[in-house]
Amino acid sequence: MSAQSNGSKTAAGATELLSPARFEEEVRHVARFRPRVAIGDALGAAVKKIELNPAFMQSRLLTRILAALAYREGEFRRAEVSALDAVALDIVIALMDVCAAGTTTREEWAGAVDAARAAELGAGV
Repeated sequence: MSAQSNGSKTAAGATELLSPARFEEEVRHVARFRPRVAIGDALGAAVKKIELNPAFMQSRLLTRILAALAYREGEFRRAEVSALDAVALDIVIALMDVCAAGTTTREEWAGAVDAARAAELGAGV
């Protein structure tokens, strides 16, 4: 049996799954009281962090977040918000802000997703 509300889904005994929009709300909720560090090139910072350690769980999560923002698809578990360290959280907030502002092209987003996925493939993830 499953329930669905506000962009989230749960199944009896299962982990709550969030839509990209609902996950974004959760990330912003977690980050609301902490100081933010300005990230000049959010896409570049995300790809660089992923390329440094593509097999790391946080890097794989960043890749999924990039893809979700670029293509508005995917699902996240509520608990995944806590997998982001301070630097990754700042990058994710910056990515969400850039996406909302519409200051980057679709091609730039696709290029960042492709680079992140290529780093994961190179690491055998």
